[in-house]
Amino acid sequence: MSPLPRIARVAHASQRSVAARPEADSTSAELSGRIELIGKSGQPISAGDMANTLVYFVPASGTSRVHAGTYTVYTVNRDFKPEAMAIPLGSTVKFVNLDQIRHNVFSVTPGGAFDLGFQTAGQTATHSFDRAGLMLISCNVHRSMELDLLVVPSPYRTTASADGHFSLRHLPPGPGALYVWNPRGELLRRSVTAPLGDLHERVIISKPAIVADINPEPGP
Repeated sequence: MSPLPRIARVAHASQRSVAARPEADSTSAELSGRIELIGKSGQPISAGDMANTLVYFVPASGTSRVHAGTYTVYTVNRDFKPEAMAIPLGSTVKFVNLDQIRHNVFSVTPGGAFDLGFQTAGQTATHSFDRAGLMLISCNVHRSMELDLLVVPSPYRTTASADGHFSLRHLPPGPGALYVWNPRGELLRRSVTAPLGDLHERVIISKPAIVADINPEPGP
């Protein structure tokens, strides 16, 4: 079997910004604060997990168009790689079977259920995601295979820094929803009004470490 193609790695927020950068004006607002990752028993989580923490804002008034792309998930060694990914709303994902056995890709997530049937060795199946939110994707041949896919409907997004701080700038002022997601925890939602600072959000880490890519580069 040929080696697994390189999967794009998550970059530090200071190295690659994923937040929208519309032209600033006197009416733009900012949301800032700090994310804290803690274990189920209250124990601190290593700073390395913070790089996989995504923060985004959805204004109540609506957002500008997000830039959809095409992304790739591999099925290899009876697993999805990556095991967690975040993509813009409207994007397409290619599921490429690199194993020498057949796989299936399906989801029963309410409002977004689909079934791509069976893929034999070397086959590719595609699906476009037009429903925002967290999707659980599985293989009905190998029940242990799971992919958490977050479909993000907003261009106002960023990743937390190593110490947990984040800042979302150039936002439309007013009410909306702030979302925080780490693949090892749940998707958190909080109603806020921009501008606002000194936010403090706690994410309970309840899942084992996985291969995650919350800022994948779109493919051709």
